[in-house]
Amino acid sequence: MTNTTQKESDVLFQKLGDTWYAFTEINENFIYSALPEGINPHETRLELFEVIEEHMDKVAEHYQAPEQVA
Repeated sequence: MTNTTQKESDVLFQKLGDTWYAFTEINENFIYSALPEGINPHETRLELFEVIEEHMDKVAEHYQAPEQVA
């Protein structure tokens, strides 16, 4: 028997013009980010989606961090 861990995450992909965007909700915040040029979520391997999810988590952390005053 093999134990596997699966991270559940809802990511919506939407094409606006020539650019694909990823939309998700993290910690009750709505986050979106443009995908790199040439990336199509319908034709891209699943490993990229893990990278996208990690990127979206980092974006959410950035917006939740307190502002630093110089």
